[in-house]
Amino acid sequence: MSTESKHKQPIDHTPSPFVLSCLTNQPVGIQALDLACGYGRHTHILKSKGFSVVSGDLSISGLQVIKRDMENSFCVQLDACVDLPFLDNSFDLVIVVHYVHKGLLSRLARLISPGGFLIYETYGGQGENWRSLPIHGELEDELTPNFSIIKKRESYVGPKDDPHVNLKLLAKKNYA
Repeated sequence: MSTESKHKQPIDHTPSPFVLSCLTNQPVGIQALDLACGYGRHTHILKSKGFSVVSGDLSISGLQVIKRDMENSFCVQLDACVDLPFLDNSFDLVIVVHYVHKGLLSRLARLISPGGFLIYETYGGQGENWRSLPIHGELEDELTPNFSIIKKRESYVGPKDDPHVNLKLLAKKNYA
């Protein structure tokens, strides 16, 4: 089965409330990356707030929807499991929602300019997918010492006493 056939359009296109809460104090007009953007629910909100957005996803079908629905969209097909094709300090803001991959945050760190922000949200941990969520403290360790955590919401998922967590995180990249 190809990646395209597994990538389904979501029933709900509403942006994440956590992401929306993190965007309230962000300056407009900055360069943002919506990574693993799917069909663009966060790209749309970023563009409506005046951000210059690069939408990146493995799915061509999702990127085609963004290009069709949003004027002047810049979309890039990419694999977030490997090093990303952007220069260091390319973005003032990177958003990743409902995508989890070991080492992702450390790969993203070089893309974010000093003083820039990372908004990251894992999926919820329903059914058996909790097994691929990070363990408590794992993602913070990937960001240290280059980032300061501003806001964090974490809840344990899976069986009792299991260390896997659902995580929502806003972090700011430190100046050198």
